[in-house]
Amino acid sequence: MRELIVRLGSENPRWGFRRIHRELRRLGHKLSPATVRRVLRAAGLVPAPRRHPARGKWTAFLKTHAHGLLATDLFHVDTIGLQRLYALFVLEVRTRTVHILGVTEHPNAAWPPSRPDRCCGTSAIARPSSPT
Repeated sequence: MRELIVRLGSENPRWGFRRIHRELRRLGHKLSPATVRRVLRAAGLVPAPRRHPARGKWTAFLKTHAHGLLATDLFHVDTIGLQRLYALFVLEVRTRTVHILGVTEHPNAAWPPSRPDRCCGTSAIARPSSPT
């Protein structure tokens, strides 16, 4: 049984002990999740999230560049008068501050690009160059 647990853990590095336990149960083996965790740890296979150092790279990137990152989205709200309003917002990743850039009943292609400079200033947002 130990060999099977270690083989499943090493062949499927993204699986944690719970996933390996479910697979073993599906195959008809009866053992506890704690046993699977103990066998994996004894074999030197650490828990799944720590097996991939690449995941930490994204977190490190976000922490390093959070001061300059902005996220934007468009959402709609249905009012009590059965009217749909669309809102455009920007989120400053570092401070998690939300800026509502505008609300309209009828969004079109010209509406969103004219909005970002109103909250964060033109220097904070890279604007697309206009065709000449």
